[in-house]
Amino acid sequence: MKLITSHETTDFDALASCVALQKLFPGSVIGLSGGFAPNVHQYLALHSDRFRTQRCQDLDLSQVDMLMVTDVRRRGRLAHVEEVLDRAASNPRSVRVLVWDHHPSAPDDLYSDEEYVQPVGSVTTLLVEELRARGSDVDREEATLFSLGIHEDTGSLVYARSSSRDAIALAWLLGQGAQPGLLQRFLRPPLDAVERELLVRLLEAVRDVPGFGAPVGVAALETAEVPAGLARVSTEAFRILPHDALFCAYRLPNGKTHVIGRAQVNTVPVGAILQELGGGGHAGAGSASVHDASLDEVVSRLHAAVERSCRRPQFVRDLMSSPVRTVAPDMPLSELAHSLHEWGHTGAPVVEDGNLVGVISRRDVERAQREGRGALAVKSCMAHHVRSVGPDAPLTEALDQMTAHNIGRLPVLDGARIVGILSREDVLGHLYEESPC
Repeated sequence: MKLITSHETTDFDALASCVALQKLFPGSVIGLSGGFAPNVHQYLALHSDRFRTQRCQDLDLSQVDMLMVTDVRRRGRLAHVEEVLDRAASNPRSVRVLVWDHHPSAPDDLYSDEEYVQPVGSVTTLLVEELRARGSDVDREEATLFSLGIHEDTGSLVYARSSSRDAIALAWLLGQGAQPGLLQRFLRPPLDAVERELLVRLLEAVRDVPGFGAPVGVAALETAEVPAGLARVSTEAFRILPHDALFCAYRLPNGKTHVIGRAQVNTVPVGAILQELGGGGHAGAGSASVHDASLDEVVSRLHAAVERSCRRPQFVRDLMSSPVRTVAPDMPLSELAHSLHEWGHTGAPVVEDGNLVGVISRRDVERAQREGRGALAVKSCMAHHVRSVGPDAPLTEALDQMTAHNIGRLPVLDGARIVGILSREDVLGHLYEESPC
């Protein structure tokens, strides 16, 4: 028997990649743990006749001579095929093991005869690429399922690990008949009453990780009722909150703490952080289940893992330009125009008696010159209402000010003293540098 399987609590990337493998290996059987994410369960209620899966406990696993594993390679997440893995370990010739995955490696990765691992946002992308290369026919139901797998695991291409290959695969699937309306229906089903109540509690419980400020948040709570959609609630909270990364720790009635992480920047490697708690994932999403610690202990371990794994979020002082070239309010605009050109600056703070009294841009100067006001002083057209930021403020605060008020440069003040300036170019350079390849 050729058996295709994936991790427990099958999500859309797991299901879609299993179906794609079945197209590549005709006659193979899809055998899963039997647990499905809520939206996948709803999908299969309509499509179970089209995409048939079986529970591994209902199969004769002694007949398996080829095991194909997708969207996972950690042995700890494959308990439902442990019998096959044990046989492969004791007698490698009895079972051929093939793996397709996109997650980083972990200490408990299983041994495989063949391994296809690429740093893309969704493992379904790898298999769609292979189907396309072979010229395989893909109908509209298959195209829609494969699109669901890619959209879910890439956050519709906004998670940190998303790649151009994921986008190309989605574009091709649209051409094969993928149905956008069904994507919306199954990707974001409405939360039920229990999930909505949990979401409210979760939003109230979020705290910033010490030393990292707003970019990284942790929410920890105990829940007497366990909705099947913990991942959906966590993702919804992440969409609502301003954090670059969010970790949700749920203390369950059975004594376990389930941790779910989401991130949208490359500086917070969710998978690596949760791997330290016995789980895993990739840069944008991951999960872990902790059996041997209290909720407070899990939060402390999360904080420590963030500290070890994250590149320290940059603060204003890390990007600001210093020392700052300032100008006096009585300087003629014509002289300032020459200075700005010589400095290569697009503006300058205006300082009088050591105090910041305004800011002037090259655009203001050029407008004054066109209107014949070049002989006037800087104070005639400088902006008097100046927004500023402190050197220890997180970059997110500066970015919020720039976007909300259309500001090209922010003076950096330490008390009343100007110690630097932060420009659009500084922030844009940082944002594009941290974006994933």
